[in-house]
Amino acid sequence: MLNKIVVTVCTASHLAQAKALGDSLLKYNPGYKLIIGLADKLDGRIAPAYYQPHELIEASELSIPGFNGMVKRYSLLELSCALKYFFVDFALKKYNSEKIIFLDSDILVFDSFGFLENELEQFSILVSPHIATPYPDDNKRPIEREMLKNGIFNAGFFAFKYDENGKAFLDWMKSRMIDQCYVDPKQALNADQSWFNFVPVYFHKVNIILHPGINVAYWNLHERKLSKQGEKYFVNDQPLIFFHYSGYSTGHPGEISKHQDRISFDASSTLKELFKLYHSVLINNGHERMLSLKCFYKKTGSNIFTKLTKKR
Repeated sequence: MLNKIVVTVCTASHLAQAKALGDSLLKYNPGYKLIIGLADKLDGRIAPAYYQPHELIEASELSIPGFNGMVKRYSLLELSCALKYFFVDFALKKYNSEKIIFLDSDILVFDSFGFLENELEQFSILVSPHIATPYPDDNKRPIEREMLKNGIFNAGFFAFKYDENGKAFLDWMKSRMIDQCYVDPKQALNADQSWFNFVPVYFHKVNIILHPGINVAYWNLHERKLSKQGEKYFVNDQPLIFFHYSGYSTGHPGEISKHQDRISFDASSTLKELFKLYHSVLINNGHERMLSLKCFYKKTGSNIFTKLTKKR
């Protein structure tokens, strides 16, 4: 049995991020294991030595009922989001695990997961809201309406125990990910994140994590003050546990995220340092070369969604 497991999902083009996540995870949590779920096929393009000691499993190895249909109907983003729950299920069963954490691949870990481990002793499911306070009225992005569109909770992080509640959550998500993981605002869908709105009311023993050091990202920087003491980073005077670099591109190193214009690096030397570190790690991991790797599964549009809904 192994309970210290983190699962992530990416395509081959984003393996530099997944490797960065795994290496940072082990640096601060040496007893953990990262499983990289690949929404792609390597086909010999990357040697295992690149991503080891982290474990990599390709989506085609999971024997998901209806997988070929998922590949045809989903874009790469939608497919990656949908596959999260099947890779988590794989990890739980392979290692007979009772607890598991999911993290998006564009995350770096900066501290112990002791806080999350303690929370999982008391609760079955942990989720993280995009924001906990309103944005200032400054005509900057993002705005609250974007968070309504994105979903109240960020599905780039969740954790759960494989008890009655956790199993019900996983089964419920898997059933919806087969054909309801579209990015389609007109249908009130933003991949898997829209479904997370139901989690605190559908399931018992759910904790909405408000620790300021959890899932720090562009969407909540207006309410989180970063600082550094010695070699350790803090958020609102509490340890930074992990930072989510959503929307960052090495091609635009002066921008925090393509999704926002409220915060700049001028606002915080600590924030600037965190991004300089991430940029350096990605470059050292060969990110530019990885970006040239095309996904085995062709990107397709979601226009099939209308046809599917008409049949229901």
